Amino acid sequence: MRQFPQARDYYQQALEIKIEFGVSETLPSEASYSCASTYYQLGKVAEELGELEEAKANYLKDLVITTEFNDKHGLGISLRNLARFYQTTQDEDLLREVAKIFGTTVEELKEAIINTEE
Repeated sequence: MRQFPQARDYYQQALEIKIEFGVSETLPSEASYSCASTYYQLGKVAEELGELEEAKANYLKDLVITTEFNDKHGLGISLRNLARFYQTTQDEDLLREVAKIFGTTVEELKEAIINTEE
């Protein structure tokens, strides 16, 4: 329906609920894990609204969580999305942040992105 401001409000509310109830009912790390997909969706909404820094911040939060929990399926989705986002923005800071998360270099990361496109 392309109601992005409303979608952002709903995702933000969902995130707040997950954090509030997740922290009190489960281990904090489990609450964190349940937030990954919401951060991803908040990133998508921010990107649609042209708020690229906000999108990047949310995509990176999603990536940190999926990496922390070794969620291979979620990690694949996150990495494909980040490669697409980088191709759109050419934001070198994004690559530096992703490289830091994985303990690699920007050059190695660029190589991996190029190889996945072929």
